[in-house]
Amino acid sequence: MGDNFSANSGKNFNPIGGDSVLRLIAYKKNAVLTIGQNVGISNSTIVCWDKITIGNNVVIGGSVKIWDTNYHSLNPVIRTSGNDNDIKTAPIFIDDNVFIGGNSIILKGVKIGKNSVIAAGSIVVKDIPENVVAGGNPCKVLKTLTF
Repeated sequence: MGDNFSANSGKNFNPIGGDSVLRLIAYKKNAVLTIGQNVGISNSTIVCWDKITIGNNVVIGGSVKIWDTNYHSLNPVIRTSGNDNDIKTAPIFIDDNVFIGGNSIILKGVKIGKNSVIAAGSIVVKDIPENVVAGGNPCKVLKTLTF
């Protein structure tokens, strides 16, 4: 975890997502959760089974969910067997200066490019390039940012 990390957790700290608390979970023994410098996270849940990297100067809004796993097999026989060992994971990379709007979900295997903004309520299932605003379900590029 980098310098100047800011965490808001609970209804008294951020009304957006105040119905939840901040959870940073490295679930598996070899899971690597890296958080850069000057990162702020509000009332969100990050669950890392494999590898999640969050760059510098990233803002993560209230009630965001970031999961690098699908938690369960897609095969119903395995999933309901009581021995669900067909769980897939893939690293997530969130580059520098990214803003992730409240109630967004970032799923396994995704890279979000530098300076991009993810609109509130988006579900990110594919890579998002740098310098764009993206949103929706599934999340797609809405416009290019020019600075």
